[in-house]
Amino acid sequence: MKKDGYDIRVERTEYRINILLVENEAFDGRMIVKAGEREEFLTPWVRKLIGQKKEAGLKGTKHLARLLNRSTVFEKDKNEKGFISVESLNTEIIKLRKALLNEQKEDGKRKKQK
Repeated sequence: MKKDGYDIRVERTEYRINILLVENEAFDGRMIVKAGEREEFLTPWVRKLIGQKKEAGLKGTKHLARLLNRSTVFEKDKNEKGFISVESLNTEIIKLRKALLNEQKEDGKRKKQK
C-alpha cells in the first residue's frame, strides 16, 4: 500500500508477518500519523487482523498495537499535543474492528435480502 508518503509492505516469512513502515517525515526513526489520518492508516491492518489465519502472526489487537508502535507514532487529537500511548492505540484498533465487523454484518444482511 502506498499513499501520501506512506510506504507499507507486509512480508510473509515462515507464517509470520513482518511489518515494514517507511515515511519521509520520521520522528525518532518512526513514522508520524496525524490524528485525522489514523482511521485510514489503521483500516488495512485491522482488516488483516479480522481476516487472518492463526498462523499469520498477529495475535490480537494489543499485539497489533505494539507492532505498529515500534515504527509509528500517532498524534493525539487536533487540540492536544503529543502522541497516543499503546493502550490508547489498542482502544482505537478495538473500536475500528467493531465498526468494520458491524459493516460486514450489514453488508451480509443486504446481500441476503436481495
